[in-house]
Amino acid sequence: MQEITIDQIKQVAEDAVSGSAKGLKEGFEAQIKSLKEELESAKKDQVKSTDIVKIEEKLEKAMGDLTSIKANQAVPTSQKSFSEQLGEQIEKNFDKIKQIKAAGAGVIEFDIKAVANITTANGTNTSPPAITGVQQAPLTGINLRQAALLDSVTSFNTSLAAFPYTEVKPKDGDYSFLAEGEIKPQIDFTWETNYAKPVKAAAWLRLTDESITDVAGLQSLAYDVLYKKHQIKKMKGILFGDGVSPNPKGATVYARAFSAGDLALKVTTPNFMDVVNACITDIATTHNYEDETPYMASFVAVHPNDFFIHLVSAKDANGLPLYPTASLFNMVNIGGVTIVPEETIASGKVFVADMSKYWVSNYVPYKVTIGWVNDDFIKNQFVILGESRFHTVVKKLDEQAFIYDTITTIKTAITKP
Repeated sequence: MQEITIDQIKQVAEDAVSGSAKGLKEGFEAQIKSLKEELESAKKDQVKSTDIVKIEEKLEKAMGDLTSIKANQAVPTSQKSFSEQLGEQIEKNFDKIKQIKAAGAGVIEFDIKAVANITTANGTNTSPPAITGVQQAPLTGINLRQAALLDSVTSFNTSLAAFPYTEVKPKDGDYSFLAEGEIKPQIDFTWETNYAKPVKAAAWLRLTDESITDVAGLQSLAYDVLYKKHQIKKMKGILFGDGVSPNPKGATVYARAFSAGDLALKVTTPNFMDVVNACITDIATTHNYEDETPYMASFVAVHPNDFFIHLVSAKDANGLPLYPTASLFNMVNIGGVTIVPEETIASGKVFVADMSKYWVSNYVPYKVTIGWVNDDFIKNQFVILGESRFHTVVKKLDEQAFIYDTITTIKTAITKP
């Protein structure tokens, strides 16, 4: 049997479209002539103006279709037979057919319109299926919490899989004030270069074609769920990751305990903000070497229970709120310090930090991929995958900028006997 070539398929498509266009052209010309005669007769007989308008509309549509056929030799879809539409689809997808033939595999989906006049008789009302009940309401967004911590870190872009970072610090010697003729002192410094490796956060959902067609907004909701869950997982890793591959090392793992130093036993009846400010002072006055720029902590996180106890419900001697801007489950800014409720923080503990010293790269920014797994294609199923890759970096010297300790321990350390 002789093999049918792509050129032969293309020619069939061209002939089908050309032949159909010729027949329709003659039909539309006859229809236009008849409508013109009907319009002239209606005007002479002075029929209702509404009837004249209807005839004019029909005439205008017929003339438009005829013009389209003359210009493009195109057949309106509603007038084409199955074979004619298939020929046109083959023509449109000619290049894809060639690619599939060369590859020996592939699928092209043709959308063939039914040829029929559409009237109310075409529709049938049946009982709604179980999936909809009486009426399926559009889905709304899933109620996932915000990842507030991610706004506080230092973000940067890199294309390097192993991201290098260098720490420099003074070693020996210092400036001196000298008399005339005296020998000038020598100073030096040391440095150390380290490399951060990227970590990956990823998850996927599997949906069916029917589910996203039958349930309004399901696919959009799937994207929303994937992104929000990604941000929350990323935030948890940045806070509490143990640093053991493939996990990032979290800020609370880098963090140290509070050191009272000169603040020990100095505060009369300290409250929660005294605890926070004591941590901020500890961070600012603890140096790795002389003349180091102080770290400026401005981010505080506590468990929601502690947020309520120490901020929302805190009152003065007259029963008035100490922090009227604080509301439950919302961040509050007091004296330039952002305090957030975060349920992953252990109850009774406080995390205080200069989060600008925690670097997070956008090595492979968050992306969504859609595809098939195994036999998903023949099951009308598909997978939506969300993922990103990023580096986390805290320089060794900058670990001084993080404190994670118990509220009562800090309060006891600074309370004046």
